[in-house]
Amino acid sequence: MFLQDRLIVRNTICAAFASWRDRVVAAFVLLAALAVARAWLSDRPWTIAAWAALATGTVIGIGAGRLIATRLAFHAFDGVLAADALHPPTRRSYMAAWHGVGLTLLIVVTLIARPSLLVVSVPAYLAGAVVVGMMSDVRMPRRIPRTIRPGWTIWAWAHRPIAGVWAATILLMSLLPARTLGANALMAIVGIEAVLLALLLTSVDDAIVRFMAIAGHKARRIIVRHARGAASFLAIAVLGCWTMLGPVAAGIVAAAGVATLLLLTLRILAYRLHAKRFADLLVSSLTGLLLLVAYSMPVALPVIAIAILWQLQRRGRAKTWLLA
Repeated sequence: MFLQDRLIVRNTICAAFASWRDRVVAAFVLLAALAVARAWLSDRPWTIAAWAALATGTVIGIGAGRLIATRLAFHAFDGVLAADALHPPTRRSYMAAWHGVGLTLLIVVTLIARPSLLVVSVPAYLAGAVVVGMMSDVRMPRRIPRTIRPGWTIWAWAHRPIAGVWAATILLMSLLPARTLGANALMAIVGIEAVLLALLLTSVDDAIVRFMAIAGHKARRIIVRHARGAASFLAIAVLGCWTMLGPVAAGIVAAAGVATLLLLTLRILAYRLHAKRFADLLVSSLTGLLLLVAYSMPVALPVIAIAILWQLQRRGRAKTWLLA
């Protein structure tokens, strides 16, 4: 299973960057992103950099765990290697192999950015993977419907407005004991928690997006359906942080919420156009481009973001009602 998926990933990358120009642009974006990460982390105190590494490692661990669980479900029910996917030792080897790849990439990036953060990023990745393992039924229980979309019920509930209310409450309650910290550390905690909670509220199921598109739902309706939880979280958390900590904290939460909503919109528009693997690769490339623009030319960021969204929306409009 691992060898098959590795070949699929290799072919997808080769198809996405077929010409040498595409490869040069991708290499430039990757090197620029690493340079930005190294410059930002090197200029920050170790505590703030450690919180950033903790958040990044946790998000990557959660993302890798969800992707691995989804692929295992595919192999077990729709893949040509279903017998291997139903064999517990083989599943464990598959999970260990892909987590090894993800952990290795994280270690390499951390060594480039700031080696002292390894003591934070690696445990954070493992913690994120464990959380997904607890939420996703990777061990194939007796009730088959639970394994079709690992963690589907929990992630679908996260789109409801009540989930945003609970997330905002968790954020505000966790900031009560943190008010004794220094201003910089407190703002870093606010930003990290806001990003993590907003990401949990903006999960996207590619199958649902494609089904809604072929059923005639426009992009706006799909985005609104997925963004209800994040919107309620943003409204309550911004107001609460303004009251408790002032406008700076509220601005950080607002920026984190807007960034995750932008990422949500990019993923939905990309899933309307392409299959999941290529769409995720496209979103990663566009996110890296936006981060580079935000770091080098912040004034141009709104223009670039609007242009990207308009282009994806224009191309995706033709996919509505398209059943073939």
